[in-house]
Amino acid sequence: MKLEYLNDKIIIYLYNEKLTDNSDLLKEKIKKIIIKLIKNYHLNLFGYLKLNIYENDKYGLIMEIDKVNNVFNIDIIDLKIVIYPNVNFYLEISDDLYIDNFKNSIYKDNKFYINIDNLDNLLKYLEYGRIIYHNPF
Repeated sequence: MKLEYLNDKIIIYLYNEKLTDNSDLLKEKIKKIIIKLIKNYHLNLFGYLKLNIYENDKYGLIMEIDKVNNVFNIDIIDLKIVIYPNVNFYLEISDDLYIDNFKNSIYKDNKFYINIDNLDNLLKYLEYGRIIYHNPF
């Protein structure tokens, strides 16, 4: 699990995690992740939260938690969950030294983007860039 804070959002990268079609198991999995964030990372995740889950078969899951508000100032969590299945994830690289190794890279705003579905060994290349889960084009 990797955490990133960005503009009042918490982004959680879960490599090799998959969603389940069983809603009870899904709720339990999300509950465990939220509890882990509160206990291990001492995050104040109470109130109304929006949770966007982006799923990619090759990478796993990226969860984006957006704190909407805590109207009542009590220790209750209310989640709105939106799941985006089969999202294209891209590896963003700013150093063109590694681009020769990649087919079908796209250049935009001084950065190269490679669809991770085109990579044979994703873990090998993660150190050279970062995962983009929103369409950068």
